[in-house]
Amino acid sequence: MNSSLPAVSKQQNNSLPAERPVKRNIVRMIGEVDRPMLLIIVALICIGLVMIFSSSYAHAETRYGDSYRLIKSQLRAALIGLATMLLVTRLDYRIIKKFGLIACLVIYGLNYAVPFIGSVFGGAKRWIQFSGFTMQPSELLKFAVILASAIYISDNYHKISSANTFKLQLRTLVPIGVITVLAAGATLFQNHASATIIMLCLAFAMLVMSNIKLRWVLIALGVVAVVGVLMFTVFRGVIEELVPQVFTRLEVWEDPFAYMSNATGGKGWQPAQSLYAIASGGFWGLGLGQSNQKLGYLPEPYNDYIFAILCEELGLFGAIIVIALFAAFIIRGFIIASRAPDRFSQLLTMGIVSQVGIQVALNLAVVTNTLPSTGIGLPFFSYGGTALIILLTEMGIVLSVSRYSYIEKG
Repeated sequence: MNSSLPAVSKQQNNSLPAERPVKRNIVRMIGEVDRPMLLIIVALICIGLVMIFSSSYAHAETRYGDSYRLIKSQLRAALIGLATMLLVTRLDYRIIKKFGLIACLVIYGLNYAVPFIGSVFGGAKRWIQFSGFTMQPSELLKFAVILASAIYISDNYHKISSANTFKLQLRTLVPIGVITVLAAGATLFQNHASATIIMLCLAFAMLVMSNIKLRWVLIALGVVAVVGVLMFTVFRGVIEELVPQVFTRLEVWEDPFAYMSNATGGKGWQPAQSLYAIASGGFWGLGLGQSNQKLGYLPEPYNDYIFAILCEELGLFGAIIVIALFAAFIIRGFIIASRAPDRFSQLLTMGIVSQVGIQVALNLAVVTNTLPSTGIGLPFFSYGGTALIILLTEMGIVLSVSRYSYIEKG
């Protein structure tokens, strides 16, 4: 057999074309927003608006004589937010970095002014009113923490990632500590413990994304834990005076059903009714609009505990779909960040996506009584016009970054 094969001379063999390496081109996509992310955002907004109407019409009819009052307000905010999102999507995200520090200073100043010029709603002074418009500055403060951290980390990324001693690492991360402490202080002055928790979680998320060595993060967490325990033991009286609701909520969290009566002030009524709503929904739910707990049992069912009404009406099946949408949102957000053109836009995108993920996780934990009640709303779902407009503006930033994505082809 071998003798029948044609002989190939050395000269002929050398004349054969060499195998060419596969070329891979990095392509920059400009102009098209990330469509999967846009579809996820629209789906969350639509489901959120449906649940706002379903959970609020009985309360609105009883209190205002207009069952459409709250949904009209939320729909108006959604339209403004969508318009703002589309406008921000068309802007160059680099403008945000250029004027970012000035914006952060204004937002921090606005939050520290709340105790002096703020308005009281629901027993707390966290809002500012002007010309008939009401806003909660702490919603902007979350974004300011992300923005300030992203600017600093992107400008000092190599110093942070290459620091090989705790002293050097601590020196590079002091500004992030200052950013966080100032934000947490502003929310504590507003008696807004839930916002303080979110700020601390965001700071931790930004630290992890700064490529800091994990051992330094664990050491920092250990120090924070020790300080926290000492604060709650040694300075318990001072903390109770500043934020008295913290210890009350911890007591109610242990057994909300024991605090449902008037004798205990009904402090456990809301978390207990939330559990009743979730339990009565079963797998398929009672049907959209068929909730019983929203009929005067669960206070403000369209707000922080709206997910309990969703579980009651749409059941475990509906809850899984919504949770899956949020999971898809987070995954898609990190994909956009991985294709971002520079370190700043990458950190900014991951920070915004992490904020939504943190709030979702905390809200679901509160609604199911896994964590004490903290007053954290569910993004895209809980009632609140300014919060929705700010959230959709942040979504515009994420979509703006997606327009400048780099992808590998070849």
